[in-house]
Amino acid sequence: MASYNTSDAMPEQDPGVNDAVNNALLDAINTIIACLAVLGNSMVISVMLLRPRVFSSFTNRLLLHQSVIDAVAGLLFLLFTVVREFPVVVSREGNEYDQLVCRVVHSAFLLWSVNVTSTYNLVIISLERFMATCYPVRHRNTWSRAKLKFALAASWLIGFLYGSHLLFIFEPRQGECQPVAMGVGLQVLFGAVVVGIEYLIPMSIMVYTYSRILTSLSMRPGNPVSGQPNSLSRAKRNVLVTVLLAAVMFAVCWIPSELTYLNAVFFGDTFGEQVYEASTGVLACNMFVNPVIYCFMYERFRVQLRGLIMRRFRGNRVANELSVTLSTEP
Repeated sequence: MASYNTSDAMPEQDPGVNDAVNNALLDAINTIIACLAVLGNSMVISVMLLRPRVFSSFTNRLLLHQSVIDAVAGLLFLLFTVVREFPVVVSREGNEYDQLVCRVVHSAFLLWSVNVTSTYNLVIISLERFMATCYPVRHRNTWSRAKLKFALAASWLIGFLYGSHLLFIFEPRQGECQPVAMGVGLQVLFGAVVVGIEYLIPMSIMVYTYSRILTSLSMRPGNPVSGQPNSLSRAKRNVLVTVLLAAVMFAVCWIPSELTYLNAVFFGDTFGEQVYEASTGVLACNMFVNPVIYCFMYERFRVQLRGLIMRRFRGNRVANELSVTLSTEP
């Protein structure tokens, strides 16, 4: 692309002013993303907890768990991207406090651990739907309440085991948190493992399970009388479409961040800071898309949410009418 000099046409702008404007805009966008994540997932949690009998199935418990994880991720995202605007300051001594700041705070250990926890909860949801659709008898006999507790714990365990590698990425050096020196071969191996755990392995599992599910459903006949699937099958298909869309949004939201990371590992971050910030923002959108999917695609959730809102509205209207009646009595 040809370059040209615009210094005669336009006055030079102070880079500091541009940086301040860009940072303010970025903080505003990140704050909106974090608020949508916390508020949207809090809405899902409230509806499912207020209607425990309606959302008592194994899948709905996993969806509730997904919202809890994403709400926590939204809070951590707000803390690490907006609240923690000041630079991390460490001493030149490299004491225990400095190690803690660099290895836990500067590396965003908690945020990335919770992000990967969210990913593997989606994987568990896909495996549960796979068993329920392709092996329904075995699913009814084996997926018990104890298995649910194990599944919930497994996602957190995987997330924090993955996140533990971040504790060894930065170290205090010369009064700053700096990356630990690694050889090129080790850096490439490290990058491949990170991308594999964050993206390739979960995507492979979800592609396989949902492909098998869709194949199994396509081979099943409809209702022999009406030629249409019955209401139970329709409800199960609605749940399947919901979790399938959640998996698709995971793939869309995470891939820019993975490409940016691979570029940094293999080519030395040729994309630049703005691309990194944009890819991180797209990844963060994965925290609030699931409540949107539930509202538009999950019929059972939509019905219960509408019922709660209408009941609240009717309750307020009755209270207002009662107060008006009492105030007009002699």
